[in-house]
Amino acid sequence: MKLRIFAVCLVMIIPLSLLSQKHMKFMGIPIDGNADSFCQKLEGKGFLRNRDAGNESLNVCTYIGKFYGEDAYIDVEYTHDTHIVYSVTVSIIKSSALSLYSIQRDYLRAVEEKYKFEKNVIDPQLYKYDYYIYDGYDPVGMIQTFIVSPDMIQSMREAMLSITYLDVENCLNYENRKRNDI
Repeated sequence: MKLRIFAVCLVMIIPLSLLSQKHMKFMGIPIDGNADSFCQKLEGKGFLRNRDAGNESLNVCTYIGKFYGEDAYIDVEYTHDTHIVYSVTVSIIKSSALSLYSIQRDYLRAVEEKYKFEKNVIDPQLYKYDYYIYDGYDPVGMIQTFIVSPDMIQSMREAMLSITYLDVENCLNYENRKRNDI
């Protein structure tokens, strides 16, 4: 009898663990592992490395390509010591914020259809939203979006939609290692 109960529990637990994702994904690529490996997968999806960005000393690799049908810059952020990817930021630049609102609205609608999430409106004037993404019970990541324009920041010439995918586990590990150095 105990063996049957154990078998039933095992049959119920295994599919749930297979379905849960441990790390946030960007375009199907887990935000985890070595930055070189992540970047190779990004290049395999057609993104081109932007070596003119000069971000290598900041532990960021910048790419150019299409995201959600728009020309975009992709920044892959990784830890300085282990080179583990923890964040990916997409920047879509247009001449005005007005042209970005519909892109953000459609993108967020797609996020809401795809993920189990908790939404926080951070600043409605900046169109800044945080979506905490769950794999069941535990958060695996956060998607943060906001729009900035020349109306808000005088030094800007164009408007920008920023979309950041943040992996919770890798970001927390990185932040905890930095705190241990203090």
